[in-house]
Amino acid sequence: MRYDAGVMTSRMLRPLGASLVLLALGVTPVFAQDPPPKPPGFAKEGMYVGVAGLPNFSLDGVTFDGRTLYREIGGPEVAILPKLDTGPMFRIVTGFRARPAALELSYERREHAASFLDNSGTAAFNAFNVDAKIFFRTQDRIQPYVVAGFAFPWLTVHNGSFSNDTETAEVDDANFTGPAANLEAGVTFFVTNRIGISGGYHYRYIWFTNYRGVGEKEFKLVPWFGERTNSAIVMGFYTF
Repeated sequence: MRYDAGVMTSRMLRPLGASLVLLALGVTPVFAQDPPPKPPGFAKEGMYVGVAGLPNFSLDGVTFDGRTLYREIGGPEVAILPKLDTGPMFRIVTGFRARPAALELSYERREHAASFLDNSGTAAFNAFNVDAKIFFRTQDRIQPYVVAGFAFPWLTVHNGSFSNDTETAEVDDANFTGPAANLEAGVTFFVTNRIGISGGYHYRYIWFTNYRGVGEKEFKLVPWFGERTNSAIVMGFYTF
């Protein structure tokens, strides 16, 4: 029996071509479909403002212990490192949320009662914060969150710097500055999609790296003064 190779090839290609056309017709609609729409989040996205409070804020007193002096090497300048009291601190907050994340800027301040040995005085703690906040379960009214960010604190000890040079005998404020890292975790309850109330736990580690006192000269602290703060935190905010 003799086979015509040309005829056999033609007969084989016809069904194969038809199959490819049908396959293409069946597959094309799958690729052309739009992805399913993302379910809406409960909270409104956009800019928000708020007020936060840390009810029991203080430094942990590792360096600022109320018993230690900082003395200039080879110079007359001396600063005290007082112990600070514990109490409430308030924070002004603004941020922008784009589900499920938010970028938050804030400023905080507290006037502390300070003590050094048997002497009492005052000190002021200030900080600017830049934090990133991530929300979970964003479709729900109750949303857990975590925060990580940086802070730029400064501590002013009023009349905490003096010169032991008998000819000048000056007294001035002692100023300590440096960077810090923020961590926080908590839960936000949305009263409405615009109004939220948060409660959580805040932790910060501070590296005081610079000092300026009575002589208005900037000193690098060696080693750095390490301090920690930890407190509950409560915040209320409104989204525009």
